[in-house]
Amino acid sequence: MTRTFRMAGFSLAALTALALIVLPARDVRSQADPPRGDKPSPVEGAWKLVESKNGDAQDYQKPPEGTEMIKYVTGGRFVWTVVKDGRVLAAAGGKYTADKEKYTESIEYVHGEGQASLVGKTFDFTWKVDGNTWLHVGTLKINDQDVKIDEKWERCK
Repeated sequence: MTRTFRMAGFSLAALTALALIVLPARDVRSQADPPRGDKPSPVEGAWKLVESKNGDAQDYQKPPEGTEMIKYVTGGRFVWTVVKDGRVLAAAGGKYTADKEKYTESIEYVHGEGQASLVGKTFDFTWKVDGNTWLHVGTLKINDQDVKIDEKWERCK
């Protein structure tokens, strides 16, 4: 088998795996997930990060040119991806819960350099959806350091 065919096979397998992870075509929940009732949470949907303040930053900043962060939230599950110039640089996903004041993500899997320490972590955020804008603020404890994040997301159209 030539190198070209091996690379094409690997690329097709990677694309298929990514599609199976990030395409929330249906509401898939395990038996352990709590019932949601008839009305979905306002946080459910596809979201694009428009600006954030991380750490000690005083001002909101837009993602770097050519970089996009998308988060899919549905059926008690979430996945986020960071894409630059058509390549997935980082991703994470798992379960989420949302009540009136707290949004919680429990990370079950990751992709990308420097992401492995997130697996098994649970992060709490205060949150608010106002129209097509989702605001969430929290502190991530990563490698024994607290990192404050304050993010503004826009619902994907």
